[in-house]
Amino acid sequence: MDLTDLNQKDREAKLSHAEALALLRFFNFQRERHGEAPIPEDYNRLCEQLSAIYSDVTFKLSEHRVIAQVKRGVSGSLVEHIGFVSSRIPHLTTTVSFDFESIHVVFCSDGIGIIKEDSWYEFFEHDLDLEKIRQESEGDKETINDRLHDYFHDVVGPQMEDPFFDPASEDCELYFETGSEAELERLMKLFILTEPGIEAHDDEEVRLYAAVDGADPYLENDDYYCSERLDGLAAVALAENRPVGWTWQYNDGACNRRSGYNECAECLAWNIGEVLEESSARERMAARRELRNYLIARGHDLAQFDELAERKCPA
Repeated sequence: MDLTDLNQKDREAKLSHAEALALLRFFNFQRERHGEAPIPEDYNRLCEQLSAIYSDVTFKLSEHRVIAQVKRGVSGSLVEHIGFVSSRIPHLTTTVSFDFESIHVVFCSDGIGIIKEDSWYEFFEHDLDLEKIRQESEGDKETINDRLHDYFHDVVGPQMEDPFFDPASEDCELYFETGSEAELERLMKLFILTEPGIEAHDDEEVRLYAAVDGADPYLENDDYYCSERLDGLAAVALAENRPVGWTWQYNDGACNRRSGYNECAECLAWNIGEVLEESSARERMAARRELRNYLIARGHDLAQFDELAERKCPA
């Protein structure tokens, strides 16, 4: 049953547990708006609780579903009695899409909003003046829909505990906040070429992850080559060449919610064997002099970094 559709005239319906629980949650949502304490959810007493709240409707448990029925002698449909919308309170609706999923959103003129996702409902508060939106949009349905759609994305969504989410629109393609990718590439190859004993690790890879919200770029030390020397030199390079970027990877959770995705930093990688093969003997000999001059210009001493070469990065 669609508890936001006043056109449904049924007087009896089998409600799923989610729908029945939504009735109690909506009642509690209204109580909390008025500063009143919510009624604790009790599955074993759910029908009893709902019967007390909606006195013109009977609720009976039947095989894990709840049968709701308007009492005899009482006029009106079931939605009119227990629904989340009312013919006395104007409302506007819109459909919001996230990736391949769509949800139904209702904005009521009393400041209450309803989200319907299949048989699951959520409630929120809003400050929209629906009549003003109608007037400014001159009654044009597409304009009204765009206004509601934008408000949901910009205001409602970010305030949700687990907001709806379209991962494709939230990815951040790799870019450099300072410096450049070319310079970081040059420096990392320079660091690798001058790493003492690096030839013994020609089948390994150096991997650097870009910065994401709340986290700086870093060298990966689990399953990839990393010494304290290389980590220290990378920190010098990253101070002037800061990569930023991430993608959202599905984690088998809710496919249209933020909790269903993990933010994964973009990475840059160097195969040690390839770096060695692509560099001539002359280039490798000149690399230490080039690195020493680079560090001196920034107030560092190459010898201090070389002392760290035998130390692996802590796990």
